[in-house]
Amino acid sequence: MLMNTAGETSTPALEELAFRRQFYLGPEFLEYFPSWKRVRIGVALCLTAHPDLEVCHTSDASRSITLLGYLLDPNNPAAGNSDIVDALLHKLDRFDSFWTHTEELGGRWILIVNDGHETVIFNDAAGLRSVYFHALGASRGGTVCASQPGLIAEKHSLPRNEEALAFIESRGHDDSEVYWFPGNTSLYHDVRALLPNHYLRLGTGTTYRYWPDRDVPCIGREEAIDASARTLLGLMRSAQHRFSLALSLTAGWDSRLMLALSKNIIRNVYCFTLAYSDVEKSRDVTVPTTLLKKLGVPHFILHYPKQVNKEFKRIHQRSTSAPSAAWCADVQILYEQYPQDRVCVTGDVAEIVKCYLRLPAPAQRKVTAEDLAALCRIGTHPFLMKAFEEWLSDVQPRNLNVLDLFCWEQIAGRKQQQIRNEADIAHESFAPLNCRRLLLTLLGTDEIDRQPPEHRLFRELINRLWSDVLSVPINPKEKVSLGRMLRDLLSRLHVYQYIPRPAKELGKRLLR
Repeated sequence: MLMNTAGETSTPALEELAFRRQFYLGPEFLEYFPSWKRVRIGVALCLTAHPDLEVCHTSDASRSITLLGYLLDPNNPAAGNSDIVDALLHKLDRFDSFWTHTEELGGRWILIVNDGHETVIFNDAAGLRSVYFHALGASRGGTVCASQPGLIAEKHSLPRNEEALAFIESRGHDDSEVYWFPGNTSLYHDVRALLPNHYLRLGTGTTYRYWPDRDVPCIGREEAIDASARTLLGLMRSAQHRFSLALSLTAGWDSRLMLALSKNIIRNVYCFTLAYSDVEKSRDVTVPTTLLKKLGVPHFILHYPKQVNKEFKRIHQRSTSAPSAAWCADVQILYEQYPQDRVCVTGDVAEIVKCYLRLPAPAQRKVTAEDLAALCRIGTHPFLMKAFEEWLSDVQPRNLNVLDLFCWEQIAGRKQQQIRNEADIAHESFAPLNCRRLLLTLLGTDEIDRQPPEHRLFRELINRLWSDVLSVPINPKEKVSLGRMLRDLLSRLHVYQYIPRPAKELGKRLLR
Protein backbone atom coordinates (compact mmCIF):
# COMPACT_ATOMS: atom_id res chain seq x y z
CA MET A 1 0.00 0.00 0.00
CA LEU A 2 1.34 3.42 -0.99
CA MET A 3 0.08 6.74 0.36
CA ASN A 4 -1.63 8.95 -2.19
CA THR A 5 -0.95 12.25 -0.43
CA ALA A 6 2.26 14.19 0.02
CA GLY A 7 3.22 16.81 2.52
CA GLU A 8 0.51 16.22 5.14
CA THR A 9 2.11 17.56 8.31
CA SER A 10 -0.61 17.25 10.94
CA THR A 11 0.47 15.40 14.08
CA PRO A 12 -1.76 12.34 13.40
CA ALA A 13 -0.44 12.07 9.83
CA LEU A 14 3.17 12.30 10.99
CA GLU A 15 2.61 9.72 13.74
CA GLU A 16 1.51 7.24 11.07
CA LEU A 17 4.97 7.58 9.50
CA ALA A 18 6.74 6.06 12.51
CA PHE A 19 8.75 2.99 11.41
CA ARG A 20 7.20 3.19 7.94
CA ARG A 21 7.88 0.14 5.74
CA GLN A 22 9.54 -1.71 8.63
CA PHE A 23 9.06 -5.13 10.26
CA TYR A 24 9.74 -7.06 13.44
CA LEU A 25 10.17 -10.85 13.54
CA GLY A 26 10.32 -12.82 16.78
CA PRO A 27 8.55 -15.28 19.06
CA GLU A 28 5.68 -12.82 19.62
CA PHE A 29 3.96 -9.95 17.84
CA LEU A 30 4.64 -6.30 18.68
CA GLU A 31 1.57 -5.31 20.66
CA TYR A 32 2.07 -1.54 20.47
CA PHE A 33 1.44 -1.36 16.70
CA PRO A 34 -2.21 -2.52 16.48
CA SER A 35 -2.61 -1.36 12.86
CA TRP A 36 0.38 -3.36 11.58
CA LYS A 37 0.04 -6.59 9.61
CA ARG A 38 0.48 -9.85 11.54
CA VAL A 39 1.60 -13.13 9.97
CA ARG A 40 2.45 -16.38 11.75
CA ILE A 41 5.36 -18.24 10.18
CA GLY A 42 5.29 -21.84 11.35
CA VAL A 43 4.73 -22.39 15.06
CA ALA A 44 7.63 -20.34 16.41
CA LEU A 45 7.76 -17.05 14.47
CA CYS A 46 5.51 -14.01 14.50
CA LEU A 47 5.91 -11.28 11.87
CA THR A 48 4.66 -7.75 12.57
CA ALA A 49 4.89 -5.46 9.52
CA HIS A 50 4.01 -1.82 8.83
CA PRO A 51 0.97 -1.47 6.51
CA ASP A 52 3.13 0.05 3.74
CA LEU A 53 5.54 -2.91 3.66
CA GLU A 54 4.43 -5.55 1.16
CA VAL A 55 4.23 -9.06 2.64
CA CYS A 56 3.65 -12.28 0.69
CA HIS A 57 3.57 -15.70 2.39
CA THR A 58 3.24 -19.12 0.77
CA SER A 59 3.65 -22.62 2.19
CA ASP A 60 3.01 -26.31 1.71
CA ALA A 61 2.95 -29.15 4.21
CA SER A 62 6.46 -28.61 5.60
CA ARG A 63 8.04 -25.64 3.81
CA SER A 64 7.34 -21.94 3.54
CA ILE A 65 8.68 -18.72 2.02
CA THR A 66 7.76 -15.27 3.29
CA LEU A 67 8.62 -12.19 1.23
CA LEU A 68 9.02 -8.72 2.73
CA GLY A 69 9.18 -5.99 0.08
CA TYR A 70 8.97 -6.82 -3.60
CA LEU A 71 10.62 -9.11 -6.16
CA LEU A 72 10.91 -8.40 -9.90
CA ASP A 73 11.52 -11.01 -12.60
CA PRO A 74 13.19 -9.53 -15.72
CA ASN A 75 12.25 -12.62 -17.72
CA ASN A 76 8.57 -12.39 -16.79
CA PRO A 77 7.66 -8.71 -16.26
CA ALA A 78 3.99 -9.48 -15.66
CA ALA A 79 4.75 -11.75 -12.69
CA GLY A 80 3.65 -10.42 -9.31
CA ASN A 81 5.10 -11.15 -5.89
CA SER A 82 2.88 -14.19 -5.32
CA ASP A 83 3.77 -15.65 -8.74
CA ILE A 84 7.50 -15.34 -8.05
CA VAL A 85 7.30 -16.64 -4.48
CA ASP A 86 5.18 -19.63 -5.54
CA ALA A 87 7.75 -20.47 -8.22
CA LEU A 88 10.56 -20.22 -5.66
CA LEU A 89 8.75 -22.57 -3.28
CA HIS A 90 8.60 -25.22 -6.02
CA LYS A 91 12.40 -24.95 -6.35
CA LEU A 92 13.08 -25.14 -2.61
CA ASP A 93 14.92 -28.23 -1.38
CA ARG A 94 17.70 -27.33 1.07
CA PHE A 95 18.66 -23.69 1.55
CA ASP A 96 22.35 -24.34 0.84
CA SER A 97 21.63 -24.04 -2.89
CA PHE A 98 18.28 -22.23 -2.83
CA TRP A 99 19.77 -18.72 -2.89
CA THR A 100 21.02 -19.34 -6.45
CA HIS A 101 17.39 -19.27 -7.65
CA THR A 102 17.24 -15.57 -6.70
CA GLU A 103 20.29 -14.54 -8.77
CA GLU A 104 18.26 -13.31 -11.74
CA LEU A 105 15.68 -11.46 -9.64
CA GLY A 106 15.64 -7.76 -8.84
CA GLY A 107 13.75 -5.58 -6.41
CA ARG A 108 14.24 -4.70 -2.76
CA TRP A 109 13.40 -7.69 -0.66
CA ILE A 110 13.88 -10.01 2.30
CA LEU A 111 13.09 -13.73 2.18
CA ILE A 112 12.35 -15.84 5.26
CA VAL A 113 12.81 -19.43 4.10
CA ASN A 114 11.83 -22.62 5.96
CA ASP A 115 13.08 -25.65 4.03
CA GLY A 116 11.55 -28.14 6.47
CA HIS A 117 14.79 -28.47 8.41
CA GLU A 118 15.68 -24.92 9.43
CA THR A 119 14.54 -21.33 8.94
CA VAL A 120 16.90 -18.75 7.48
CA ILE A 121 16.61 -15.12 6.43
CA PHE A 122 18.53 -13.26 3.70
CA ASN A 123 18.03 -10.18 1.58
CA ASP A 124 18.48 -8.71 -1.90
CA ALA A 125 21.86 -8.68 -3.65
CA ALA A 126 23.12 -5.41 -2.18
CA GLY A 127 21.13 -5.60 1.05
CA LEU A 128 19.08 -2.48 0.33
CA ARG A 129 16.20 -3.95 2.38
CA SER A 130 17.88 -4.09 5.78
CA VAL A 131 17.87 -6.84 8.40
CA TYR A 132 19.17 -6.39 11.95
CA PHE A 133 19.17 -9.24 14.46
CA HIS A 134 19.66 -10.09 18.13
CA ALA A 135 20.15 -13.62 19.47
CA LEU A 136 17.90 -14.30 22.48
CA GLY A 137 19.04 -17.89 22.95
CA ALA A 138 17.12 -21.08 22.24
CA SER A 139 15.25 -21.03 25.56
CA ARG A 140 13.88 -17.52 24.89
CA GLY A 141 12.76 -17.99 21.31
CA GLY A 142 15.88 -18.02 19.15
CA THR A 143 16.62 -14.86 17.19
CA VAL A 144 14.67 -11.64 16.70
CA CYS A 145 15.03 -9.51 13.56
CA ALA A 146 13.89 -6.05 12.48
CA SER A 147 14.41 -3.40 9.82
CA GLN A 148 16.15 -1.14 12.32
CA PRO A 149 18.16 -1.88 15.48
CA GLY A 150 16.05 0.59 17.43
CA LEU A 151 12.95 -1.61 17.14
CA ILE A 152 14.85 -4.51 18.69
CA ALA A 153 16.41 -2.33 21.38
CA GLU A 154 13.04 -0.77 22.24
CA LYS A 155 11.37 -4.16 22.56
CA HIS A 156 14.14 -5.83 24.58
CA SER A 157 15.51 -2.84 26.55
CA LEU A 158 18.99 -3.08 25.09
CA PRO A 159 21.57 -0.39 25.95
CA ARG A 160 23.41 1.70 23.42
CA ASN A 161 27.02 0.79 22.72
CA GLU A 162 29.21 3.54 24.18
CA GLU A 163 32.01 2.81 21.69
CA ALA A 164 29.57 3.11 18.80
CA LEU A 165 28.33 6.42 20.19
CA ALA A 166 31.90 7.67 20.55
CA PHE A 167 32.59 6.75 16.92
CA ILE A 168 29.56 8.72 15.72
CA GLU A 169 30.48 11.66 17.93
CA SER A 170 33.96 11.62 16.39
CA ARG A 171 32.33 12.41 13.03
CA GLY A 172 30.53 15.52 14.29
CA HIS A 173 27.09 16.63 13.07
CA ASP A 174 27.07 17.57 9.39
CA ASP A 175 23.76 17.80 7.54
CA SER A 176 25.38 16.54 4.33
CA GLU A 177 26.89 13.39 5.86
CA VAL A 178 25.53 9.84 5.99
CA TYR A 179 26.04 8.37 9.45
CA TRP A 180 26.48 4.68 8.68
CA PHE A 181 27.99 1.97 10.82
CA PRO A 182 30.95 -0.16 9.65
CA GLY A 183 31.20 -3.93 9.38
CA ASN A 184 28.08 -5.52 10.82
CA THR A 185 27.86 -3.19 13.82
CA SER A 186 24.98 -1.06 15.06
CA LEU A 187 24.30 1.55 17.72
CA TYR A 188 23.31 -1.14 20.24
CA HIS A 189 25.09 -3.91 22.09
CA ASP A 190 24.44 -7.34 20.60
CA VAL A 191 22.40 -6.06 17.65
CA ARG A 192 24.09 -6.84 14.34
CA ALA A 193 23.38 -6.08 10.70
CA LEU A 194 22.98 -8.89 8.19
CA LEU A 195 25.45 -8.08 5.43
CA PRO A 196 24.90 -8.74 1.71
CA ASN A 197 26.09 -12.19 0.59
CA HIS A 198 25.26 -13.66 4.02
CA TYR A 199 22.28 -15.50 5.48
CA LEU A 200 21.14 -15.83 9.08
CA ARG A 201 20.05 -19.08 10.73
CA LEU A 202 17.20 -18.01 12.98
CA GLY A 203 17.48 -21.05 15.24
CA THR A 204 21.06 -20.34 16.27
CA GLY A 205 21.48 -16.63 15.53
CA THR A 206 24.58 -17.33 13.45
CA THR A 207 25.42 -15.87 10.03
CA TYR A 208 27.11 -17.60 7.11
CA ARG A 209 28.76 -16.17 4.02
CA TYR A 210 27.35 -17.88 0.91
CA TRP A 211 29.10 -15.75 -1.75
CA PRO A 212 31.63 -15.45 -3.37
CA ASP A 213 31.60 -19.24 -3.64
CA ARG A 214 33.46 -19.30 -6.97
CA ASP A 215 35.32 -17.01 -9.37
CA VAL A 216 33.36 -14.44 -11.35
CA PRO A 217 33.38 -15.59 -15.02
CA CYS A 218 35.14 -13.25 -17.45
CA ILE A 219 32.97 -11.79 -20.20
CA GLY A 220 33.65 -9.57 -23.22
CA ARG A 221 32.41 -5.99 -23.29
CA GLU A 222 29.90 -6.43 -26.13
CA GLU A 223 28.46 -9.61 -24.63
CA ALA A 224 28.18 -7.88 -21.26
CA ILE A 225 26.39 -4.89 -22.80
CA ASP A 226 23.91 -7.17 -24.59
CA ALA A 227 23.17 -9.21 -21.46
CA SER A 228 23.01 -6.16 -19.18
CA ALA A 229 20.66 -4.26 -21.49
CA ARG A 230 18.28 -7.25 -21.63
CA THR A 231 18.23 -7.63 -17.86
CA LEU A 232 17.86 -3.91 -17.13
CA LEU A 233 15.05 -3.47 -19.65
CA GLY A 234 13.29 -6.53 -18.26
CA LEU A 235 13.54 -5.20 -14.72
CA MET A 236 12.28 -1.79 -15.78
CA ARG A 237 9.32 -3.34 -17.63
CA SER A 238 8.54 -5.37 -14.53
CA ALA A 239 8.70 -2.28 -12.30
CA GLN A 240 6.59 -0.22 -14.70
CA HIS A 241 4.01 -3.02 -14.79
CA ARG A 242 3.83 -2.92 -10.98
CA PHE A 243 4.33 0.74 -9.98
CA SER A 244 4.04 4.38 -10.98
CA LEU A 245 7.66 5.54 -11.19
CA ALA A 246 9.77 8.60 -10.43
CA LEU A 247 13.41 9.23 -11.32
CA SER A 248 15.95 11.22 -9.32
CA LEU A 249 18.43 12.98 -11.63
CA THR A 250 21.86 14.56 -11.16
CA ALA A 251 24.76 15.30 -13.52
CA GLY A 252 26.31 11.88 -12.89
CA TRP A 253 26.68 8.54 -14.62
CA ASP A 254 24.27 6.52 -12.53
CA SER A 255 21.19 8.69 -13.03
CA ARG A 256 22.05 9.08 -16.73
CA LEU A 257 21.96 5.32 -17.11
CA MET A 258 18.62 5.22 -15.30
CA LEU A 259 17.28 7.92 -17.64
CA ALA A 260 18.43 5.96 -20.70
CA LEU A 261 16.73 2.90 -19.29
CA SER A 262 13.46 4.87 -19.04
CA LYS A 263 13.26 5.78 -22.74
CA ASN A 264 10.12 3.82 -23.54
CA ILE A 265 8.18 4.97 -20.48
CA ILE A 266 9.61 8.46 -19.90
CA ARG A 267 6.28 10.24 -20.51
CA ASN A 268 4.89 8.48 -17.46
CA VAL A 269 7.91 9.06 -15.20
CA TYR A 270 8.12 11.93 -12.69
CA CYS A 271 11.66 13.31 -13.17
CA PHE A 272 12.99 15.41 -10.32
CA THR A 273 16.14 16.82 -8.74
CA LEU A 274 16.82 17.78 -5.14
CA ALA A 275 18.23 21.32 -5.02
CA TYR A 276 20.44 21.59 -1.96
CA SER A 277 20.19 25.00 -0.33
CA ASP A 278 23.83 25.96 -0.87
CA VAL A 279 24.29 24.52 -4.38
CA GLU A 280 21.05 25.28 -6.26
CA LYS A 281 23.06 26.37 -9.32
CA SER A 282 25.38 23.37 -9.26
CA ARG A 283 25.77 21.01 -12.21
CA ASP A 284 23.60 18.45 -10.41
CA VAL A 285 20.70 20.85 -10.96
CA THR A 286 21.62 22.63 -14.21
CA VAL A 287 22.69 19.55 -16.21
CA PRO A 288 19.46 17.54 -15.82
CA THR A 289 17.46 20.74 -16.36
CA THR A 290 19.24 21.35 -19.69
CA LEU A 291 19.03 17.72 -20.78
CA LEU A 292 15.36 17.20 -20.00
CA LYS A 293 14.47 20.45 -21.76
CA LYS A 294 16.20 19.14 -24.92
CA LEU A 295 14.32 15.86 -24.59
CA GLY A 296 10.99 17.63 -24.01
CA VAL A 297 10.52 15.97 -20.63
CA PRO A 298 9.10 17.89 -17.62
CA HIS A 299 11.61 18.41 -14.80
CA PHE A 300 10.63 19.14 -11.21
CA ILE A 301 13.03 20.87 -8.81
CA LEU A 302 12.45 20.08 -5.14
CA HIS A 303 13.85 22.91 -3.04
CA TYR A 304 15.17 22.42 0.45
CA PRO A 305 13.01 23.67 3.33
CA LYS A 306 14.26 26.74 5.12
CA GLN A 307 13.72 25.14 8.50
CA VAL A 308 13.19 21.72 9.96
CA ASN A 309 9.79 20.43 11.00
CA LYS A 310 10.66 19.39 14.55
CA GLU A 311 7.90 16.79 14.82
CA PHE A 312 8.91 15.24 11.49
CA LYS A 313 12.54 15.13 12.62
CA ARG A 314 11.60 13.46 15.91
CA ILE A 315 9.63 10.71 14.17
CA HIS A 316 12.26 10.29 11.48
CA GLN A 317 15.09 9.90 14.00
CA ARG A 318 13.11 7.44 16.09
CA SER A 319 12.23 5.41 13.00
CA THR A 320 15.82 5.19 11.75
CA SER A 321 17.63 4.82 15.08
CA ALA A 322 19.42 8.02 14.06
CA PRO A 323 22.74 8.27 15.93
CA SER A 324 23.39 11.89 14.94
CA ALA A 325 21.51 15.13 15.47
CA ALA A 326 22.15 16.13 11.83
CA TRP A 327 19.17 17.63 10.00
CA CYS A 328 17.00 15.29 7.89
CA ALA A 329 16.11 18.03 5.40
CA ASP A 330 16.40 15.88 2.27
CA VAL A 331 13.92 13.34 3.63
CA GLN A 332 11.61 16.11 4.84
CA ILE A 333 11.50 17.68 1.39
CA LEU A 334 10.78 14.30 -0.21
CA TYR A 335 7.88 13.80 2.18
CA GLU A 336 6.53 17.32 1.65
CA GLN A 337 6.91 17.67 -2.14
CA TYR A 338 7.48 14.23 -3.71
CA PRO A 339 4.37 12.38 -5.01
CA GLN A 340 4.20 9.44 -2.63
CA ASP A 341 2.22 7.20 -4.92
CA ARG A 342 5.42 6.71 -6.95
CA VAL A 343 8.38 4.38 -6.45
CA CYS A 344 11.69 6.20 -6.90
CA VAL A 345 14.15 4.74 -9.43
CA THR A 346 17.74 5.20 -8.25
CA GLY A 347 21.23 4.43 -9.53
CA ASP A 348 22.18 2.82 -6.22
CA VAL A 349 24.89 0.14 -6.10
CA ALA A 350 26.56 1.29 -9.34
CA GLU A 351 29.69 1.91 -7.27
CA ILE A 352 30.18 -1.86 -7.01
CA VAL A 353 31.11 -2.11 -10.70
CA LYS A 354 32.68 1.33 -11.31
CA CYS A 355 36.05 0.78 -9.58
CA TYR A 356 34.78 3.29 -7.05
CA LEU A 357 37.51 2.69 -4.46
CA ARG A 358 41.13 2.24 -5.43
CA LEU A 359 44.42 2.76 -3.60
CA PRO A 360 46.75 5.44 -5.05
CA ALA A 361 49.06 2.90 -6.69
CA PRO A 362 48.80 -0.79 -7.58
CA ALA A 363 49.43 -2.54 -4.28
CA GLN A 364 51.07 -5.94 -4.09
CA ARG A 365 50.26 -6.16 -0.38
CA LYS A 366 47.00 -7.02 1.33
CA VAL A 367 44.47 -4.26 1.87
CA THR A 368 44.36 -3.16 5.51
CA ALA A 369 41.76 -1.59 7.77
CA GLU A 370 43.83 1.60 7.59
CA ASP A 371 43.45 1.56 3.79
CA LEU A 372 39.68 1.17 4.05
CA ALA A 373 39.39 3.98 6.59
CA ALA A 374 41.47 6.30 4.40
CA LEU A 375 39.30 5.53 1.36
CA CYS A 376 36.04 6.08 3.28
CA ARG A 377 37.26 9.30 4.91
CA ILE A 378 35.27 8.79 8.09
CA GLY A 379 38.14 8.88 10.55
CA THR A 380 40.24 6.27 12.34
CA HIS A 381 38.27 5.72 15.54
CA PRO A 382 39.11 2.36 17.22
CA PHE A 383 35.48 1.21 16.83
CA LEU A 384 35.73 1.77 13.07
CA MET A 385 39.12 0.10 12.74
CA LYS A 386 38.00 -2.99 14.67
CA ALA A 387 34.90 -3.37 12.49
CA PHE A 388 36.94 -3.10 9.28
CA GLU A 389 39.50 -5.60 10.60
CA GLU A 390 36.72 -8.07 11.39
CA TRP A 391 35.24 -7.61 7.91
CA LEU A 392 38.64 -8.24 6.28
CA SER A 393 39.15 -11.40 8.33
CA ASP A 394 35.96 -12.89 6.84
CA VAL A 395 36.75 -12.05 3.20
CA GLN A 396 37.76 -14.52 0.50
CA PRO A 397 37.27 -12.44 -2.65
CA ARG A 398 38.24 -15.14 -5.19
CA ASN A 399 39.16 -13.28 -8.39
CA LEU A 400 37.39 -10.08 -7.32
CA ASN A 401 39.26 -6.99 -6.23
CA VAL A 402 38.71 -6.91 -2.47
CA LEU A 403 37.86 -3.20 -2.75
CA ASP A 404 34.94 -4.03 -5.06
CA LEU A 405 33.66 -6.55 -2.51
CA PHE A 406 34.10 -3.92 0.21
CA CYS A 407 32.11 -1.51 -1.93
CA TRP A 408 29.41 -4.17 -2.35
CA GLU A 409 29.05 -5.05 1.32
CA GLN A 410 29.92 -1.76 3.03
CA ILE A 411 29.35 1.21 0.67
CA ALA A 412 26.22 -0.33 -0.89
CA GLY A 413 25.26 -2.72 1.91
CA ARG A 414 25.67 -0.27 4.80
CA LYS A 415 25.99 3.34 3.56
CA GLN A 416 23.50 3.26 0.67
CA GLN A 417 21.25 0.97 2.68
CA GLN A 418 21.17 3.65 5.39
CA ILE A 419 20.15 6.25 2.80
CA ARG A 420 17.32 4.01 1.57
CA ASN A 421 16.19 3.29 5.13
CA GLU A 422 16.01 7.00 5.89
CA ALA A 423 14.01 7.66 2.71
CA ASP A 424 11.47 4.90 3.48
CA ILE A 425 9.47 7.35 5.55
CA ALA A 426 8.87 9.32 2.30
CA HIS A 427 8.86 6.76 -0.53
CA GLU A 428 9.67 3.24 -1.70
CA SER A 429 12.68 2.89 -4.00
CA PHE A 430 13.89 0.67 -6.85
CA ALA A 431 17.52 0.23 -7.92
CA PRO A 432 17.61 -1.62 -11.29
CA LEU A 433 21.29 -2.48 -10.79
CA ASN A 434 20.45 -4.37 -7.58
CA CYS A 435 20.40 -7.80 -9.25
CA ARG A 436 23.10 -10.39 -8.55
CA ARG A 437 23.31 -11.82 -12.08
CA LEU A 438 23.57 -8.31 -13.52
CA LEU A 439 26.30 -7.25 -11.08
CA LEU A 440 28.32 -10.40 -11.82
CA THR A 441 28.01 -9.77 -15.55
CA LEU A 442 29.37 -6.24 -15.17
CA LEU A 443 32.11 -7.31 -12.74
CA GLY A 444 33.20 -9.97 -15.23
CA THR A 445 34.33 -7.35 -17.75
CA ASP A 446 37.85 -5.95 -18.03
CA GLU A 447 38.49 -3.43 -15.27
CA ILE A 448 39.79 -0.88 -17.78
CA ASP A 449 36.27 -0.66 -19.25
CA ARG A 450 34.78 0.13 -15.84
CA GLN A 451 37.29 2.68 -14.60
CA PRO A 452 36.69 6.42 -14.17
CA PRO A 453 36.66 8.92 -15.65
CA GLU A 454 35.78 7.32 -19.02
CA HIS A 455 33.43 4.59 -17.72
CA ARG A 456 33.44 3.01 -21.19
CA LEU A 457 31.08 0.22 -20.24
CA PHE A 458 28.45 2.58 -18.85
CA ARG A 459 28.82 4.98 -21.78
CA GLU A 460 28.28 2.22 -24.35
CA LEU A 461 25.38 0.80 -22.38
CA ILE A 462 23.75 4.25 -22.21
CA ASN A 463 24.36 4.73 -25.93
CA ARG A 464 22.71 1.38 -26.66
CA LEU A 465 19.64 2.21 -24.57
CA TRP A 466 19.05 5.87 -25.55
CA SER A 467 21.83 7.73 -27.33
CA ASP A 468 20.03 11.10 -27.10
CA VAL A 469 20.70 11.34 -23.37
CA LEU A 470 24.43 11.69 -24.15
CA SER A 471 23.78 15.00 -25.94
CA VAL A 472 24.62 16.85 -22.71
CA PRO A 473 27.96 16.08 -20.98
CA ILE A 474 28.06 13.86 -17.91
CA ASN A 475 29.68 15.45 -14.86
CA PRO A 476 31.06 18.47 -16.75
CA LYS A 477 33.63 20.61 -14.98
CA GLU A 478 32.06 23.47 -13.10
CA LYS A 479 33.31 26.66 -11.57
CA VAL A 480 33.60 26.11 -7.85
CA SER A 481 32.54 29.00 -5.64
CA LEU A 482 34.76 30.32 -2.88
CA GLY A 483 32.25 29.08 -0.34
CA ARG A 484 32.26 25.55 -1.79
CA MET A 485 36.08 25.52 -1.87
CA LEU A 486 36.19 26.59 1.78
CA ARG A 487 33.63 23.97 2.76
CA ASP A 488 35.53 21.20 0.95
CA LEU A 489 38.76 22.26 2.65
CA LEU A 490 37.14 22.28 6.09
CA SER A 491 35.56 18.88 5.37
CA ARG A 492 38.91 17.37 4.39
CA LEU A 493 40.34 18.71 7.64
CA HIS A 494 37.36 17.16 9.52
CA VAL A 495 36.42 20.60 10.85
CA TYR A 496 33.25 21.52 8.92
CA GLN A 497 30.98 19.15 10.84
CA TYR A 498 31.80 20.90 14.11
CA ILE A 499 30.77 24.38 12.93
CA PRO A 500 27.37 25.41 14.40
CA ARG A 501 24.53 25.55 11.85
CA PRO A 502 23.89 29.32 12.30
CA ALA A 503 27.55 30.01 11.48
CA LYS A 504 27.29 27.80 8.38
CA GLU A 505 24.21 29.65 7.16
CA LEU A 506 25.89 33.02 7.72
CA GLY A 507 28.95 31.85 5.79
CA LYS A 508 26.79 30.71 2.86
CA ARG A 509 25.14 34.12 2.62
CA LEU A 510 28.42 36.03 2.84
CA LEU A 511 30.24 33.86 0.27
CA ARG A 512 27.54 33.70 -2.42
